[in-house]
Amino acid sequence: FKQETTNKIDANNKNIADFNARIEKEKNETKANYKKRLAELEQKNADMKRKMDDYKMSGKEDWEKFNAQFNVEMEELDKAINELSTKITK
Repeated sequence: FKQETTNKIDANNKNIADFNARIEKEKNETKANYKKRLAELEQKNADMKRKMDDYKMSGKEDWEKFNAQFNVEMEELDKAINELSTKITK
C-alpha cells in the first residue's frame, strides 16, 4: 500500500509540474489563479506523503480507519488535479 501511495503521490507531483509549465502561456490573471490552485494541490500532495510516512502501525482496526480516510483524501486530491487539468487544457 505504501509503495502504491508513493507512486500516486509521485505521479501527482509530475502532473502538477506539467501543469505549471503549461500555464506559462496564459494571461497573467489566469496564470496567477492557476498557480495559486496548483500550489494548494502541491501542498495537499506533500501533506498526504507526510501523513503516510508518519503513520505508525498500531493495530488492524486503526489501520483500516487510517486506510479508509487516506483513500478518501487521495481520491479527492486526484479529482481536484484532474478537474484542474481539464480547465488548463481547454
